[in-house]
Amino acid sequence: MVKVLKISSLELAVDFEEIFDGASVADATQKAHSQKMPSEFAKASITDNKLISAKIKLIGEENNGSK
Repeated sequence: MVKVLKISSLELAVDFEEIFDGASVADATQKAHSQKMPSEFAKASITDNKLISAKIKLIGEENNGSK
């Protein structure tokens, strides 16, 4: 058996959905506006992807009969 490793580079377009809460609408809206990156709890949906590059290389090969 032969093993190969594939390394892919993709460009993704992702939509994030996240809920913010606060004492008021203004407070929750301020939290949403001030956040720079989605948190780990945000729901992510990949809307588009583009393959940039892919590399495949041999990483292991079984020797027939000898160990």
